[in-house]
Amino acid sequence: MAKDFYIFRHGETELNRRRRWQGSGTDYDLTEDGVSQAEELSAKLAGKGIEVIYSSPLLRARHTAEIAARMLKVPVKTEADLRECFYGEAEGRPIAELQKEMPEIVNNWSRPGGDLRFPGGESRQEALERVLAVLRRLEGESFRTAGVAVHGGTMAAMLNHFGYKFDKIPNCAVFRLHFENGEGTVEGNLF
Repeated sequence: MAKDFYIFRHGETELNRRRRWQGSGTDYDLTEDGVSQAEELSAKLAGKGIEVIYSSPLLRARHTAEIAARMLKVPVKTEADLRECFYGEAEGRPIAELQKEMPEIVNNWSRPGGDLRFPGGESRQEALERVLAVLRRLEGESFRTAGVAVHGGTMAAMLNHFGYKFDKIPNCAVFRLHFENGEGTVEGNLF
């Protein structure tokens, strides 16, 4: 059955603010600005027909999902495989430092092509496959439209996979993914 997913990134965290690499090995909650971003996101999602929100188990995504769910009056369901990529040695480190030490990985992480991985971490492709498996499974559920709370790395991997061109994925960015027969198309722009 065809589904529409509104896939959104979590609100700002302290590590986002401090420009540090944040993966599934770091679990920070939202800042006050992050909470405000999640509230603004909720207003944008109103009227989209969202029936349920699926969320990464990481606190920043879960909190964003809970804020949206409260405003939309829908349930939140946690999906472990929606978590962010595990970045190994890059977890929690300053982005500027990583750009000096591992420029090839940092500068190409959000671009299509190649199967990048930080030392000791999960590859971009492994994270993508996890998330796509969740979407394929959810295709069999009874809802028509759902929200999906994820992270910048997994969102970039999905956008690249579905051929969508982008420069940057800000906190609480959202895109609509039409998903049918295990395949998806990005419809519209990030908003």
